[in-house]
Amino acid sequence: MILTSIPLSKQQHNIMKEFYAIKKTKVIYNKRERKEIWSLAIKREQINFFDELKLNCPALAHQILKSYQSTHNIQSAVFSECVYAQTLANMFDLKIFVNCEDDSNFIPYQILSLINSYHLVPRYVYSNNDKSRMLIQAGGCGGIDSALITVIDLEIYTIEFKEPGAKTSEPDLPKYHEDGFLVVDKNWLQKYPQFTDMINEQIEKKLNFFEKMGSNINDFSNQSIKTAVSNNYTTIKKFADVICTEDADGYLTMIPTNQVHVWARLEGEIRPAGRNHYAVWTPKALKKFLCNAKIEGDIISINKKFLEERKERGGNKKVSGYKINPIFFVYLKDCYLDGNIVTFNINKVQQLNPTIAGKMFFNQLSHSKVKGYYGF
Repeated sequence: MILTSIPLSKQQHNIMKEFYAIKKTKVIYNKRERKEIWSLAIKREQINFFDELKLNCPALAHQILKSYQSTHNIQSAVFSECVYAQTLANMFDLKIFVNCEDDSNFIPYQILSLINSYHLVPRYVYSNNDKSRMLIQAGGCGGIDSALITVIDLEIYTIEFKEPGAKTSEPDLPKYHEDGFLVVDKNWLQKYPQFTDMINEQIEKKLNFFEKMGSNINDFSNQSIKTAVSNNYTTIKKFADVICTEDADGYLTMIPTNQVHVWARLEGEIRPAGRNHYAVWTPKALKKFLCNAKIEGDIISINKKFLEERKERGGNKKVSGYKINPIFFVYLKDCYLDGNIVTFNINKVQQLNPTIAGKMFFNQLSHSKVKGYYGF
């Protein structure tokens, strides 16, 4: 790995100096343990050690309970965020835990106003006894993950929690037209300027989503990916001083956000079929992909052999619908089944929107090497 010397900002230096002055600490639940708990949680199974979990990581316990009470599976990334935040709170001796749903007045008004300016929505607070210091864990994808705040002088350090293999962000790309070619407008680029170089490279290559819908696009230049990752945390809504992740030995490790490329392997990715789906916006293209179907007005009848089952996310793996191809699908609840024939209204078909992302992999990260490199 070739390391390039880049100076730290004052905020980065202060928080990292304090962090690395503390004895290195392993995350309270390692990746294997988190995976085991997550596997139980998505199956809504009983966790025999839940009382211990609630004691060690109350934020994670609360997230699991919420998922049990709803129809939504908890995401594995939420596990790491809660675990990393609790580990950091332990390191900074912040022993008081507060669920903001139970006590919305715990955070002083001036602090709440400050973090709102960073587009943070508080979920959990970790505090010392006199409330002079707080680690505030936030929710939602519109802002950063947390903020470590010194209440006395309103000093704020913004922190992003990331797993060793993670995406910086993954916004929807603008909807393409009937021809399937990538089209990006100025408004989108103003909102996500970090992806400008990656986008321009694919426009030059005449990226067509219908031609690439069975696979993801990863052919980007190293420089365009580096720009996308480094600039991801410089926007007003998503500004962060440092990233906390775990190193190869499970120790919580802190690095500056503008130097991710020094410590991680970076990749870029466009997914023609992302997570979000909408009513079909290319109806002509859809009908071309229904060449094996019988079409009577808006009613489509097609043999199952021309479709692929769509499974629910998580551990249940129940059939939730049928894929016409990797981009178009219809929910099972909107289908009528008669033997091998599937019938549905074409207006019920959903279309998956493409996304773009920068990805980082801290496979060889070492707490000791990071500490030594920055002279702490």
